[in-house]
Amino acid sequence: PVRHWVVVGCWGLLKLSAVSLSATEVDKAQQQVTTSHAKSKQSQQQIDKVDEQIRSAHAEYVVNERRADTTEAYNRQLAKLIESQGRELEDLQRQLASLAQTDRAVLPMLNQMVSSLRKFVAADLPFLAKERQDRLAKLDQLLLRADVSTAEKYRQILEAFQVEVQYGRTMEAYPGFLETSDKVMRVTYLRLGRTALYYQTLNGQQGGLWQPAEGQWQAISESQNLDLRSAIHVAQQMKVPDILRLPLPRLEAES
Repeated sequence: PVRHWVVVGCWGLLKLSAVSLSATEVDKAQQQVTTSHAKSKQSQQQIDKVDEQIRSAHAEYVVNERRADTTEAYNRQLAKLIESQGRELEDLQRQLASLAQTDRAVLPMLNQMVSSLRKFVAADLPFLAKERQDRLAKLDQLLLRADVSTAEKYRQILEAFQVEVQYGRTMEAYPGFLETSDKVMRVTYLRLGRTALYYQTLNGQQGGLWQPAEGQWQAISESQNLDLRSAIHVAQQMKVPDILRLPLPRLEAES
């Protein structure tokens, strides 16, 4: 009986050792699996990270490629624009050279036009003398200004000529002063185009007609003075237009 117990006891010990050994191997196996899973998970995370980096790099490459295409297209367009601007600059330089040549040719002509206008005013009836002389003085200053274009100078000179032309088509009465050898009188002037120029004192008692041939005023008669007053009223729109009975200047000086 004692010997049998020992055998059984030994078998039980052996059996327990086997069971214990099997559990240890299972634990090790489980640990290995867990470690393997952790490594696999870590590897997968690294793979996912690398994949994300690859995707991000690819997306960035696509964007950069599009930007490169856009930049290349922009550079081509910019090159065309620069080329076009270069041609325009050359054209402007040619135009400036042409304008400089034109200015050299036109400026003497403008000076001649102002000189001719001054001679014309001097030979004309002496009406609106100050106004016309001031206009000529402004034209003289205009020709000397470097900040005014040749075209603008030409325009203003033509405008002055047009004003002078209009004088020959209008009838005008305006106040002024008449200087004689002994006094200065306030008078009313009457201009009939460029045909005749008259004056009459404010009291209507005296009147005169400018004689270009002699370059002086000629007194008019009392009846002519009455007609002159009527003509002045017509010019001032104070009277309905009527037939004017006024003396006209002589074409030649009396010998």
